[in-house]
Amino acid sequence: MIYNFLLNIISKYYLIDENIYLLELLKTCSFSDIFFEKVEILATNLVNENRKNMELDSITNILNEYNLSTREGIQMMCLAESLLRIPDFYACSSFIKDKISFQEWQYYYKSDYWKIIIYNMIIDFVADFFYENDSFIDEDFLIFCFKKIIFFFSNYIMKNIGKKFVYAKTANSAIKKALSDKSFYSFDMLGEAALTFYDARKFFNQYQLAISNIKKTFLGAKRYKIPTISIKLSALHPKYSFYNRKRILRDLIPMLKLLIVDIKLANSFLTIDAEECDRMELSLQIFNIVFYSGYCLYWNGFGIVVQAYSKRALPAIYWLNKIAYMRQTKIAIRLVKGAYWDYEIKHVQTLNLNLYPVYTKKFCTDLSYLLCTVYLLSKICCNNVLPQFATHNIQTIAFTMILGKNKHYEFQKLYGMGNDVYYTLNNLYNIKCREYAPIGAYRELLPYLVRRLLENGANSSFVNKVVNKNINLQNLVESPLFCKDSKYNKIIPTPNDIFGGRRTPIFFYNLNISFHYYNFYKKILYFDCKIWFANSCSSKKKIKMISKNPSNKYDILGITHHDTNISFAMNILKKSFNYWRLISIDKRVSIMKKFIVLLQKNFIELIVLCCKEAGKTILDSISDIKEAIDFCKYYTNQANEICNRFQLPSYTGENNIYIIEGKGIIATISPWNFPVAIFCGQTISALITGNVVLAKPAESTSLIAYRLFQLLYKAGIPLSVCQIIIGKGSNLGNMISFHKDIYGVIFTGSNKVANSINKNLLMRDNRPIHKLIAETGGLNAMIADSSTLVEQLVVDILESSFKSCGQRCSALRILYINEEIYYETIKILLSSLCNLKIGDPLDITTDIGPIITKQNLNNLKKYINSINKEKYYYIQKKYDKGNFLNPTVIRVNGIKDLKTEQFGPILHIVLYKNEQINHIIKEINKIEFGLTFGIHTRNESFYKYLSNKLNIGNIYINRNTIGAIVGMQPFGGCNLSGTGPKAGGPNYINSLINEKTVTINTTAQGGNVELLNE
Repeated sequence: MIYNFLLNIISKYYLIDENIYLLELLKTCSFSDIFFEKVEILATNLVNENRKNMELDSITNILNEYNLSTREGIQMMCLAESLLRIPDFYACSSFIKDKISFQEWQYYYKSDYWKIIIYNMIIDFVADFFYENDSFIDEDFLIFCFKKIIFFFSNYIMKNIGKKFVYAKTANSAIKKALSDKSFYSFDMLGEAALTFYDARKFFNQYQLAISNIKKTFLGAKRYKIPTISIKLSALHPKYSFYNRKRILRDLIPMLKLLIVDIKLANSFLTIDAEECDRMELSLQIFNIVFYSGYCLYWNGFGIVVQAYSKRALPAIYWLNKIAYMRQTKIAIRLVKGAYWDYEIKHVQTLNLNLYPVYTKKFCTDLSYLLCTVYLLSKICCNNVLPQFATHNIQTIAFTMILGKNKHYEFQKLYGMGNDVYYTLNNLYNIKCREYAPIGAYRELLPYLVRRLLENGANSSFVNKVVNKNINLQNLVESPLFCKDSKYNKIIPTPNDIFGGRRTPIFFYNLNISFHYYNFYKKILYFDCKIWFANSCSSKKKIKMISKNPSNKYDILGITHHDTNISFAMNILKKSFNYWRLISIDKRVSIMKKFIVLLQKNFIELIVLCCKEAGKTILDSISDIKEAIDFCKYYTNQANEICNRFQLPSYTGENNIYIIEGKGIIATISPWNFPVAIFCGQTISALITGNVVLAKPAESTSLIAYRLFQLLYKAGIPLSVCQIIIGKGSNLGNMISFHKDIYGVIFTGSNKVANSINKNLLMRDNRPIHKLIAETGGLNAMIADSSTLVEQLVVDILESSFKSCGQRCSALRILYINEEIYYETIKILLSSLCNLKIGDPLDITTDIGPIITKQNLNNLKKYINSINKEKYYYIQKKYDKGNFLNPTVIRVNGIKDLKTEQFGPILHIVLYKNEQINHIIKEINKIEFGLTFGIHTRNESFYKYLSNKLNIGNIYINRNTIGAIVGMQPFGGCNLSGTGPKAGGPNYINSLINEKTVTINTTAQGGNVELLNE
């Protein structure tokens, strides 16, 4: 594997600037005017012939009429994505009505307009009749009739849309069908990434069965007529990611070799399909190992898909060409535009990377495709690769035909798309193409179908443009090489501009990219054996304590010195308040900016500390520190705007000045589960507004807090302005809340402790009215109706309930599942739990870390043991070294069965029926906890109804219930879950300031000089 080093070079192109990159690539391309004239003539001829002979079927007409620039087109896509898999009539009827009501359908088909009105009236009438008179009618008969009416318009169209893009339901029927077809195919088993090992085995068996049937059916056929097989590697393993590569390579390589042995016997090709950008390097690494094995030597049937929208497309093709040359074995390279563009954009924005790994403008992708085509058809590649161009774009086809004259290559297209284009091509030039033909039942079709609808319905799609005869012919055949537009898409903000330039997100690593991964781990090793110390300046009398790793009781992290009183710190802060209050906001902002820089410089050390002391996984630790930096930037920006002196309107001879000042001494009591984010958020918000701070971090994470204070002091915060006290909350908490000089407390923790603090503050005699900001967690619920996509639901459940070992105040505690999808959801959920790895948080492959303390662990075990064994499920695995607890699922009747919050990886589940929705809402509101709530549904009216009825601080729809972003999703609950204001919201720092108005009578000083000078 001589060219392994090139894989590292490919990695460095992950976030390259597309403007500079494309400009440099264009310098290497030079074509004559005659060449472009030939391309234009050929493209024009193909477009004219295509439009002349075009025959649009009914499905194509629908897709063209209801395009995605209209709300009707989007609603139709939603129907196609969800309708046929909704199992119960209640959700189904509600969903259809939700999608077709209030749209401008009459604009399209006036003849159908009255049908739709009558259809809506029938839905309303039958639904009202059923719910008002359900005791007097035959429910089964009504359901039967209702379904017939509901599905009359919808199901027929949606099923036919599916048939247009899917070749067959099973591999066996597809192969038999292909035998009689004149076309030739590349088969793909529909389905997204495997969630469980059961799914992975199912896909592997499908691939083996398909290859076996091809061997039997096409025995003795010419090789180009034999269908080929495309495989999706993420469908063969539920943990398919770069940082799990050791396990992936161990499990997947033997499976691939088995498939290669079978495909060689069938005299066919095997192609590794494209994945998301994060998985690209892992796919290339697997391809590399298998290709260099003896199974592929001198066999030209092993191929791979390259996506032109990726900035790493051309470097990847260069590498593939090199290894093919070294092995003297050809590689089939299928060049496609790319299928996950919208996902890639959002994913990079959530990672806070500085650029995108994909091109942001369609014409840049077209340009990249042409540049890759130039390289694939060059003399350098002619003996090493078998180019396969998957495109429906006539301009691209014409470019390839002129450039590839007398060269061997193959065109490919998606089944159900570009039929007229390739029919014209076959008639005029006798050029056939291979069709990429998906196989699968409707359930597996959904994600694929959505992508096809997007391609057909989007205004920028060539398939859409060529059908529209109103579009100028010159625009269709113009080469991207001549496009003068700016390369970057101004509509899509760069990750750095998400907040309008007011707050630049912190750039860190994407650990699925090898270049980032190896750089990260080099720095991690530096802190592997470091010992930390924590010792406040608050008092002379200390209690020495040893800090241990919750994931390994034998790992000593450092020594902390616990304080026994707060008097010394309070005296210092009291004397320093006037000094800090008068410091200009510019000076305070300057200090905070230095602190932010220090947080970034010490990012790696803080990650190691979070993993070792707080038991957080690497990914959770990264999120924690990023959130801390976001808090610092957000509150600093806010304070910079409001903490100034303002001139107010005044009468002549009078001057009114409005001044913002701090309150006094603010005590911050932060938890151990977010030892960086919440600690920094509380402390910085108080300091930046002119208060002095007494910080009491959680006893379990004192080393992290002390390291943060060292950075604060280094940034320029005076020691006398911000004091840290270390020790047990039960001892120091009462001292803080009873102290007469405390003007406010910011607290995150349990409701019980928050009430205790509040009572203590109230008991102080003749003291100012205190300010308490408390965020206290709660019994967070999620409800999933039958329209939800179960696979997405399970992924969100796993993240909401078990990420951070369930030790988040926002974690999901109880899940309501509709009876129609209950057993399917439970089956996939319990299978997915087996995939979770519990162990050392510093191991990037670990999914769940330890419980923070032994006492917390014992309390959780005691709770689980109190439950009837028939009502819960957990993985049977024991751990010796750390405070580990297996994820546990418990069956309950409702939220009223939960007396207290269990702060760990414990999920309660409830089966519910549609008619119980209002009762569930009342139960959830009755317990008076209101922090987070999740809703999974495809029905817009359903989630709006729930959102309006529930008294909850943060409601999340069709996603997990954790990971609120500062400034985007201000976080905080109501009632028993918190006092407000929301952290990371626009009103937070307003509660930490005093307002002062100064009115000056200028006439008493001799009059208004400015007026007299007029």
